[in-house]
Amino acid sequence: MTRTLHYAHACTTGALILTAGACYTAIDHPWLAGSGLYTACFLAWCAGRLRADHRRTVAECEWARRRALGEVPPPLTPCCRLSEHANGTVHDHRCTDPFHGIVAQLHAEPEEHTS
Repeated sequence: MTRTLHYAHACTTGALILTAGACYTAIDHPWLAGSGLYTACFLAWCAGRLRADHRRTVAECEWARRRALGEVPPPLTPCCRLSEHANGTVHDHRCTDPFHGIVAQLHAEPEEHTS
């Protein structure tokens, strides 16, 4: 279980508590219920994004494990997180597509060494 899944559980719990509180306060203070429901929706959205991040992390770990065992697993879809957000024009050094992973390492800025 990754840290993001823990955070997703916390966001889901917070969303449920806020929804219950909003239903309880809707009778006397509807304006307070509206803000509680808005916050609950935001926390539910955050929980969904965190669960997606957890699934991607687990998939990357499984891909790396299979690669370390000598298998040649197919690249994940999308091949890396940076490619997903850059519409395939830029790739991360952890790219699961071997060609793009090597090219991304070549384009990375060299580290500066101080002596």
